[in-house]
Parts: sequence; structure tokens; C-alpha cells
Amino acid sequence: MTAATADGDLMNRKTPGNGVFQGMGWMIGSVSLLFLISAGLELFVRQTFRQASVATILLALSLARWSYVLGSGGLIFLTVWWLLKWRSLRIQRAVMREHPPAEPSRRPVEIPVLADPQFLGRRSHCKP
Repeated sequence: MTAATADGDLMNRKTPGNGVFQGMGWMIGSVSLLFLISAGLELFVRQTFRQASVATILLALSLARWSYVLGSGGLIFLTVWWLLKWRSLRIQRAVMREHPPAEPSRRPVEIPVLADPQFLGRRSHCKP
């Protein structure tokens, strides 16, 4: 076991390229699950068409349709969200290339002092 794998997996590092896909795993899993449920219910209806009651078949078809509709909506939402994040990342990289961050100054940081005459003569109303 190397030091890199002891601290954390190399695949879990946060890089700008992988940052777009972070946090989308649950959404991809949910959409995939909805499509699998839809396909499973359709297969259930096909297999039990003659044996099941009409109410069971209609319920399964209705659930399959709504599962498919929600999965499709989630897929569209996921695609638009991914494209917006990808474009935002590209714009951010272009701006950073045009205007690189300023180098840290070598001067010490100045601490402002309240030397204004209006503050010098006043007493504090707070008791110690």
C-alpha cells in the first residue's frame, strides 16, 4: 500500500475537470432507477397479460408511464444542468487565463488606526 492510497484514493481527488460531475451521482442513479422500474413494469404486463386482472394491468401500465415520464424529465434536467455547469467552468477558465490572480504583495499588511478626532475624545459607554 502506497502513501497515496493510504491518504485517499487517487480517483477521488477534486480536479476542475471532475468537478462538473461531482454531486450528480445520486441524480444519475435516480433517473436510471426510474427507467428500470418502467421497463420492469412493462415486462410484467407483457408476461402476465392473460393471467392478471384488468385493474392490475392498468395500474402497472400507469405506474410504468409515470416512471418513464419522471425519468425522462430527470434526464432532461440533468443534461441542462450539466451543460450549464460545463459552460460556466469553461468561462471561468477563460477569465482566469485572461486575468491571472494577482501575485501576493511583499509589503506588510497595514492595520488601520482610528485616529480620527471624532473618536479620540469620546468615552465608551460600556463599563468594564
